[in-house]
Amino acid sequence: MLFIFFFYHPTKRAQTLNAGWKARLGQFDLIGTSVFLPMIVCLLLALQWGGSTYPWSDGRIIALFVVFGVLLVAFVAIQFWKQDNATVPPRIFKQRSIMAGCLFSAMLGAAFFVMVYYLPIWFQAIKGVSAVESGIRSIPLVLSLVLFSIISGITVTVIGYYTPFVIASSVFMAIGAGLLSTFDVNTSEGKWIGYQIVFGMGVGMGMQQALIMAQTVLDKKDVPIGTTIVMFAQLIGGAIFISVGQNIFTNKLLSNVQRTVRDISPKVILATGATSLKTVIPPADLPAVQVAYNGAIVNTFYVAVGVATLSMAGAVFWEWKSVKGKKIEMGGGA
Repeated sequence: MLFIFFFYHPTKRAQTLNAGWKARLGQFDLIGTSVFLPMIVCLLLALQWGGSTYPWSDGRIIALFVVFGVLLVAFVAIQFWKQDNATVPPRIFKQRSIMAGCLFSAMLGAAFFVMVYYLPIWFQAIKGVSAVESGIRSIPLVLSLVLFSIISGITVTVIGYYTPFVIASSVFMAIGAGLLSTFDVNTSEGKWIGYQIVFGMGVGMGMQQALIMAQTVLDKKDVPIGTTIVMFAQLIGGAIFISVGQNIFTNKLLSNVQRTVRDISPKVILATGATSLKTVIPPADLPAVQVAYNGAIVNTFYVAVGVATLSMAGAVFWEWKSVKGKKIEMGGGA
């Protein structure tokens, strides 16, 4: 959002380049930005606190959701009022591929960030490795992501169409996330390597396609805001669902520990952290605690399965337009 605010300059602004500072300041969507930022903060806090810090029925959580809803309505109204000077110009967002691309990108970002965040925790808690070692064991996901991002990018420039890769991305993401959600305390090395490769393949095939799509379906003057919108959707999707995943993980871990390990306070285990389980938990209780941890992490993986599957709803509505004859610039993804 800050990127849009400071770096996006619509055509109308070029026409007022020599205007006074008041006229130029009026080109910025200060009102929309001032509504959008607290709106997102309210949503993230509600998702983070609900069910863990406070019950879902708590007045603070309800108030956060109510304020979020009011600000969302206000933000949408402001965008229609400001039109081309809005943070998210309606005429661009209503373009079929851009709207579908935002849904796809948000779900891809959500699935990717949830997995990248919780997979290392699984290695630390279940396999008993250090934070550095858990990062090393996550390399198969990253390598397959990078490799298939490059392969899909090159192939799109050759055949001209990106939509098949977006659909394939949703399929492989969902399959990979589903396979990762089958993890248990005895999952073998071959499985956790192979499953990461499948998931990384799906993310890699789709990560750059929204950038290519925006540059293909939009007029040249609208490309900067179009690419910013779809990439921002990817980031905000990740931020929102990391909070969702954290909430699910915390609540599930507490309930699992209460059910299986009665001699240790669930809050002690939660405060201990994944890397210190072996040093804090008595050896006799460690297997049960690891089973509880595994169940909590797998439940967060279900979030990735759900959003990866939902990404298909966006992927199938992308227009089949050729990139040939277009000057395409690639950028960083999630």
